[in-house]
Amino acid sequence: MPVLKESGFSIIEVMIAVVVLAIGLLSVAAMQTKALQGNAFAGRLTEKTAGAEGWMEWLVNFSKENFQSGTQDYIGYEKLAALDTHAQAGTFTKLEVPCSSMETLKAQLKSWGLKPPIGEEFDESQIPLTAGSGYTVNWYIDAGSPLANTTTIKIEATAEGKTSTLVFMVSSHM
Repeated sequence: MPVLKESGFSIIEVMIAVVVLAIGLLSVAAMQTKALQGNAFAGRLTEKTAGAEGWMEWLVNFSKENFQSGTQDYIGYEKLAALDTHAQAGTFTKLEVPCSSMETLKAQLKSWGLKPPIGEEFDESQIPLTAGSGYTVNWYIDAGSPLANTTTIKIEATAEGKTSTLVFMVSSHM
């Protein structure tokens, strides 16, 4: 009578396969967690960058505003350059832009001497949206740098301890 050979896997082989499979599945779960964290960080970074870009566009457009205010010429570029309190080029003046409420922001812009072509203060449709609590925006202004009649402006938007920075220049000759 022929001898029958039993075929199959031993319990040790099955246990090793289960352990290898479990390690692989845990690795995939860890990668998925990191991917979700990366996506959340990218979303927050995009939000901060969009906020900084909004202010950058606002400041560039404001620097081009030239109009009569009563009997005085109101030149936006000169108003922005005047915010730099350091006489020496290459030294930035830091201005903290309040993001806690629209009313506080409008009052701060007015105290800096910034105003729209019509009226004495900006309305909400004329100001970039602020992200609210936990979000800060700082302007750094350096008039006369790197050239005369050119102002370098750096905008930092910070949330959750992470900062997005944009640097650009405006000129009276733009």
